[in-house]
Amino acid sequence: MDDLEKTAAELRAAHAEGRGAVELALLSRDRMGSAFGVISFIAAFRMAFDVPLPVLQRAQAWERFGWGGVQISDEEFSALLSPWLTD
Repeated sequence: MDDLEKTAAELRAAHAEGRGAVELALLSRDRMGSAFGVISFIAAFRMAFDVPLPVLQRAQAWERFGWGGVQISDEEFSALLSPWLTD
């Protein structure tokens, strides 16, 4: 199991414990450390929750990532990902 697969497994476990989109994104950033970026964020969430690529491309604009450009708030980020993070 590589680091991305481990991160995806940790995201699924954290989600099962009730963590939401914001907490999961911060967890993925913490777990991946310096390897964290746009591609690793998208890959981890696709692997963990099968979120469609266009949704994740929009989610990468989350203000806490600080990747520049037009940014979305915590609320928008959570709402965007919520259909894939429901039980």
